[in-house]
Amino acid sequence: MVSIVPPEDKLMSQVLEPRTYRREECAVFRKTNEAYGGLSNMAPGFPVRINGVFILTVEALYQACRFPHMPEVQRLILDQHSPMTAKMVGKPYRDNSRPDWDRVRVRIMRWCLRLKLLMHSLTFRDLLLSTGDRPIVEDSRKDDFWGALRVDSKTLVGRNVLGRLLMELREEIRNGAELRILEPPAISSFLLFGQAIGSLDFRTDKGIHHSEMMDKDRVVPKGSSKPLFPEFIPESKGENSFLTKPQLDGSQRFHLLRGAQPYPEYKDSGLPWLGKIPSHWNVKRAKSIFQRLDIRSKTGKEELLTVSSARGIVPRKTANVTMFKAESYLGYKLCWPGDLVINSLWAWAGGLGVSKHHGIISSAYGVYRIREDAPMIPAFVHEVTRSSSFNWELKVRSKGVWISRLQLTDISFLDAPIHIPPVDEQDAIVRFLEWANGRLERAIRAKRKVIALLNEQKQAIIHRAVTRGLDPFVPLKPSGISWLGDIPQHWEMPLFGRLLKGIEQGWSPVSAEGEISSDQWTVLALSSVRRGTFNPTAIKPISRSATIPSGIEIRDGDVLLTRSNTRDRVGDVCIVRNSRNKTILCDLIYRLQIWDDNIDPEFLVYQLLSRVGRAQIEQDARGSSGTMPKISQRHIKTWRILLPSTDEQRSIVRQIDTDCAPVCIAIARLEREIDLLREYRTRLVADVVTGKLDVREAAAKLPVEEQAEGAEEEITDEADEMMEDERSEAVG
Repeated sequence: MVSIVPPEDKLMSQVLEPRTYRREECAVFRKTNEAYGGLSNMAPGFPVRINGVFILTVEALYQACRFPHMPEVQRLILDQHSPMTAKMVGKPYRDNSRPDWDRVRVRIMRWCLRLKLLMHSLTFRDLLLSTGDRPIVEDSRKDDFWGALRVDSKTLVGRNVLGRLLMELREEIRNGAELRILEPPAISSFLLFGQAIGSLDFRTDKGIHHSEMMDKDRVVPKGSSKPLFPEFIPESKGENSFLTKPQLDGSQRFHLLRGAQPYPEYKDSGLPWLGKIPSHWNVKRAKSIFQRLDIRSKTGKEELLTVSSARGIVPRKTANVTMFKAESYLGYKLCWPGDLVINSLWAWAGGLGVSKHHGIISSAYGVYRIREDAPMIPAFVHEVTRSSSFNWELKVRSKGVWISRLQLTDISFLDAPIHIPPVDEQDAIVRFLEWANGRLERAIRAKRKVIALLNEQKQAIIHRAVTRGLDPFVPLKPSGISWLGDIPQHWEMPLFGRLLKGIEQGWSPVSAEGEISSDQWTVLALSSVRRGTFNPTAIKPISRSATIPSGIEIRDGDVLLTRSNTRDRVGDVCIVRNSRNKTILCDLIYRLQIWDDNIDPEFLVYQLLSRVGRAQIEQDARGSSGTMPKISQRHIKTWRILLPSTDEQRSIVRQIDTDCAPVCIAIARLEREIDLLREYRTRLVADVVTGKLDVREAAAKLPVEEQAEGAEEEITDEADEMMEDERSEAVG
């Protein structure tokens, strides 16, 4: 048995000279979706588990190793959704990295790569060996230490330490080393959340359980019948496991797929998105299953319906729709329960579903009814057409210039292939998915309730600090505003206009798809401005022209405010941090130019996010433009701002940051859990409706209605316990 003990660190015992690589002679990776993208630390689908802590990517683990003495920073890093965000949130703390970081970082990276191999011994090993004898090179934009930089289209130059570590690991595999034991690097204070990371023995635990269940981005190879997830919910152990608390603890009643197996025989479907299907299933064109309907309302008085990408066809009154209503719906299309309704412009984005309602829909929607002789049940049609697998077909068949103008015509849809199981199997699939989805939805709903309570707690912390300061015994005076009450006697309360140099409004670019090149700009999307911090990952590419457009460029430290919104909350405010790309504002966002010698930008943002700020924003935004609220520059200048001295403002900001940190960490963890549950549900539906798993036996064993109701009560009780645990943890 050969254990992995890192060899003498040759890479750090010498000053590395840059090497020159010829691209055509190398196994090069840059993007994670490329042929060798899985070699990147940023690659999804290679989670690891250390000391019971589930970690999404090797990059997040590597970044957390910078701060063994700062477990709160480690937790902040590991709670991020993406590896790039995990890297960026640790950036402000890098001055406090472990003092020997530059000397030990290569040893830590070598250890991280070996852990990745041990936990994904088949996938990662095969990927490494597929590079043959070629040099492995990371094609980096700006890092010539871990990767190599482009000199021209054929040449890369850099020290390429990551590539050389991967080649070192590849050589060990070829030499027949049985890599089953991983020793920690020979460094001091190798800790995660204050606990030492010791030796890992994979001779009995091969790591496949973790990787296969949590590899949310791996695609089933064409023709494979192997299910993506052997169990419905993986067991959750450890304080940072992605599924926490008792209602999803891996107990018997939640292992819905336990015992489910692939079908005994498969055949090739001939479809790239479907692969192999059970041998007794059929594939037919949609035109043999559906007939197109075009029946119009003669009164315009029926229930008004809309398409929700999350829920399918729902009454408009239950959906968050801000588009203007028509004066009359006379002559609009009608649909009935069981009809498939497709928003032709948004089919590729989930804008379709089988209706459970009779009502009016847009004349631009397509309505399709199942033929009487077609062996399909509406609920199964709903699951199939909204599945992530069939979405490939919808995207291919939707045509247009830009992605926002892709259209699925009647002819294109009716020519699409759809697989057809026997009716009794369709019914079993539907019953199973309805029950499984109910379980997942209740778990998600419980987590949302916890998030709402934590946000209330955070809001209370902020409101108290920005309206009363930090001294509980400070003399007070009336504010003159009924909903505000008293404020500290020495604070001023000027109009916001006095604190502003000016207000700039953004610009409306034309969006386009594709990667941003060095001579292009990006547009700041509305969804980027959330929760007080600009999210640089939410920016959208604009025109690919090399000409830089006219508009407002944002910079770190800018205060942004959403002036109007068709989807998110109007008046959201943030400070720009880590804006790595050339970015301009869209026309629905203001940049506030403040006199920063009078007011600290972070204090301003906290105040506008508090109940004081929100009360003024919502008072001016309500009903400004029909169903689409809007804030004008005139409104902004009339808001009252509570103004202590700048030194006191900074003290308040520091205290808010300290008090809110555990709450924010708890919220981020819960949001990540919700995202993972949703992703799991998406993959579960795809596996079941395409026949990768036979759930007939599982469906037959589902509890009767009375038992299901009892189970729901159990979940409710456990959700209440979970909320109390999360709140206690955040407060503590």
